[in-house]
Amino acid sequence: MFSSSKKTRLRLEALVTELSELRARVNEQAERIETESGHNRKVLERVSDIETRITGMGAELSRQLHELGSDIDELSKRVDDDATSQAVDALKAAQIRLATEQARYEITFRQDLADLANQLLKRPR
Repeated sequence: MFSSSKKTRLRLEALVTELSELRARVNEQAERIETESGHNRKVLERVSDIETRITGMGAELSRQLHELGSDIDELSKRVDDDATSQAVDALKAAQIRLATEQARYEITFRQDLADLANQLLKRPR
């Protein structure tokens, strides 16, 4: 009977040790997850800030391009000769190219930001 009690006690001690080790590992992983979550939050906040700034800059550039288009239209109403008319047409074409390019860059940049955010969220831990 004494031998059985000693074996049981040794098994219990082994289980207690194993349980303590498991708790330590779980706590370690929980700390890593919390650290990683904090890092992800900060990165997402930065991405959001960048997107907000890009949106503001894009809106301002669009407004300026629209004003330029209005000025070109107003100028085209006062054109008297062919040379000036051709210059106004060239300005209109350049303004349209700029607006199209600006929109394309903004879309591409937003896609790149979204891809970056997804990569950061899916990063292996």
